[in-house]
Amino acid sequence: MKLGFAALAVAAGVAVSIQASANAQLARFGGLGPALVTNTAIVLAAAVALWLATGANAGFFPAGAPWTAYLGGFCGFAMLAAAALAFPKLGAAWAVALIVLGQAAAALAIDHFGLLGMERIALTPQRVAGAALVLAGVGLLRL
Repeated sequence: MKLGFAALAVAAGVAVSIQASANAQLARFGGLGPALVTNTAIVLAAAVALWLATGANAGFFPAGAPWTAYLGGFCGFAMLAAAALAFPKLGAAWAVALIVLGQAAAALAIDHFGLLGMERIALTPQRVAGAALVLAGVGLLRL
């Protein structure tokens, strides 16, 4: 079961690289704003289709959900905009490595403190070493 989710995570990583490169390309033709609006419209159409295909039972604003549950949309926008700007200036590989470094650092904090409703997973020397290897990879890709 975990292998399937690991493969899904790898596929998401592939999608992020393709998405950021495509958004950067579209931004060169029409500007960053129109590129992000186009991307978001496609994401919205696909999300609505998935929601409808799965029964459309749940509401959009579930009772009792904390405000932090809605941070994903803001973070998604920040990711799209930052990646579209960074990819052409840094190159895809280095930009992705830096994105992964940021993700690893944030994920370690989220796990360690159990933020945003996640299960607490203590910071260990092995987990810190893993993040250090990501940092080393960032440095190697810059050479």
